[in-house]
Amino acid sequence: MVDKYQNFAELSRHEREFQVIALDRGSEVTIIAPHGGRIEPNTSEIAALIAADRYNLFCFNGLKQDDNRDLHITSHKFDHPQALALISKSRYVVAVHGCTLKKPMVYLGGLDIDLIEQISRQLSGLGIANESTVQHLRGTHQHNICNRGRGHRGVQLELSRGVRDSATARHDVALAVRSVLSTKKTGRGKGVTSPVNARKNG
Repeated sequence: MVDKYQNFAELSRHEREFQVIALDRGSEVTIIAPHGGRIEPNTSEIAALIAADRYNLFCFNGLKQDDNRDLHITSHKFDHPQALALISKSRYVVAVHGCTLKKPMVYLGGLDIDLIEQISRQLSGLGIANESTVQHLRGTHQHNICNRGRGHRGVQLELSRGVRDSATARHDVALAVRSVLSTKKTGRGKGVTSPVNARKNG
């Protein structure tokens, strides 16, 4: 499906019913849900579970009563300035997305092969089916929002409805990702430059 808008500037000229949450916790890890709210339901909730109170968090949430798909900007064109600012400072970036598959499944993508493999092992250990071979969900475009951190590689999680609609599965996915990130040497700055920026347009 073709996006209605090609970038955030174009979207913001025509739309008002969305919310931006940007939490800069001075971490070298950023968790992002670029299609949150009613665009890809429960992705922002899962991103927040992963970030907890430790990692940077960015969520772009659709709030429209209908047609929230209009607010979808594909990952390699997603250019919200606050998202880019957080990600540009990050060694590790994990983007949380949703797909329409009904059975529980996590499709892993991105260019950080090492992190992908570690998250896959953790997911499998928790009994969550996952794979990283679906071509159109591989997230390997160099401009994919998950690959725009300092290392130019990140992880994309495409979560099925079977995962996103289950509180247990949401918790387990967050646990798996946090378990891997907790083994990485990352800084958490004492000077937090933008602790909270949450707003509803309109």
